[in-house]
Amino acid sequence: SSGINAEYGGLWLKYDALPERYNWERKICEYSIYPLRPEFAEATYLLYQATKHPFYQYVGEAIYQSLEQYTRAKCGYATLNSVLSKKQEDRMESFFLSETCKYLYLLFDTDNPLNQRGDFIFTTEGHLMRVDSFARERRNVFNKGDTDKATNISHLFSCETFPRYRQLAPPFSEQYWFDIASLINLKL
Repeated sequence: SSGINAEYGGLWLKYDALPERYNWERKICEYSIYPLRPEFAEATYLLYQATKHPFYQYVGEAIYQSLEQYTRAKCGYATLNSVLSKKQEDRMESFFLSETCKYLYLLFDTDNPLNQRGDFIFTTEGHLMRVDSFARERRNVFNKGDTDKATNISHLFSCETFPRYRQLAPPFSEQYWFDIASLINLKL
């Protein structure tokens, strides 16, 4: 993942943004719009949290500087119609504030409590989700190198072991929601 991040970092430095579609084989920008997507800032933040390597803060600084220079608008930030011309559209997606800005802020605020705690993760939409000790313990079963233990619980993930009501599409039965709550150690 660090290699892929470095490749996208180079692409960012080339265009001061990421085109929506880039052809790596032909080395051309095929769809040049940049709608302020958060994924690159998110990956950079997460890689910094995992490694604490200053390279990722350098990448984050490049992202921030480009955003300020090319996407800053009178009342916020604007989608780039083209990473080539830097022409702005009168549009800013909500994920820019809720994700892109959040990840860049947290990348540099190393003393932020969210960066110090290990009991929270971000969902794919950038929302905080608490991970309690029950979930961490279940995850650690696979991290201890105890393959017998991992093999012994693999039956828990088989479709045949789920009751019929858990294989159905929504709306789910009340029992299903109780099972979910039990799985994440939530008291109802």
